[in-house]
Amino acid sequence: MRFLDGIAAQPDSLARSAKALRDALIDLPPAGPGEVIALVGIGASEHAAASAALLWRDQGLRAFAVSASELQKTPRPLADIYVGVSESGRSAETVAALGQLSGTRRVGLTNFSDSPLAGVVEDLLALNSGIDSAVYTTGYTASLQGLGLLGEHWSGQATDWSELPDMVARVLADSAPVVADLAAMMAGARIVDVVASAASITTAGEGALMLRESARLFTAAHETYNYLHGPMEPLNGQSACVFIGDGRELRLARDTSELGCPTLLITTRTDITATGTLTVLTLPRAGSPLGQTVLEILPLQQLAWAVASRRGLRVDGFRYHQDDTKLS
Repeated sequence: MRFLDGIAAQPDSLARSAKALRDALIDLPPAGPGEVIALVGIGASEHAAASAALLWRDQGLRAFAVSASELQKTPRPLADIYVGVSESGRSAETVAALGQLSGTRRVGLTNFSDSPLAGVVEDLLALNSGIDSAVYTTGYTASLQGLGLLGEHWSGQATDWSELPDMVARVLADSAPVVADLAAMMAGARIVDVVASAASITTAGEGALMLRESARLFTAAHETYNYLHGPMEPLNGQSACVFIGDGRELRLARDTSELGCPTLLITTRTDITATGTLTVLTLPRAGSPLGQTVLEILPLQQLAWAVASRRGLRVDGFRYHQDDTKLS
């Protein structure tokens, strides 16, 4: 699937995936009281796992995220339950990390029930999100939704996900013209910093990764409060910034805009106006923080496509293919 088509397919993909997951979760045994849960992934899935773990802790689960590459090198058990996240189910590091574990419960979240990941877990949740683009779109947002639904299944703290597909369609329509105007400024930047905190840290990580993969921009991802402690120092008019959030990110966005940096603020606040080099995209508020991260990544997907198009890039795969990252 083309990257642009993957962006547009997400409302339908999320609706289809939510139904499949709700049906599958009926038969998934609960997490035991006090059991420690490790969320495992790499690349985009690792970013999704980090925010899911944070939200799950807020819901009363004892959860943390660990990189699949790190877990491969950890001989001692870290958790009672491991949740492996891989849209393709073929991420070599995730399959290897879960495959070396024994005597513990493993759950897989993937789009393909016949993938290698299925062979190393006791419980499998199939996303059923359909075909994805080479740079993840439908699979990434479906994984975020899937982690949200799984956490709520185990914690008992359910929220309403039913409106998310319509909200996604609305955000895609509303943000498209804004992003098109912003693309020219972002395309000329020497570096693009993507900054967020709390659950939105997944958007910073995946947004920076996606802009590198698709538009071949030099990017860096930062946590908001860490960004105040030195990483801002190189900023000038050749730098661009993306801030996601409703808190300290607002002041940061104003500050970087005053420095002459092309700046995009993605927020749910309605009391912030665009000025100078500051562009503001106001999003609706989703029922779940992970649902919110689904909405947050959409303008960055569109920005990635717009910048890539200006640069004559097709976004149909990687230039530097690695033969040991995906299993056959």
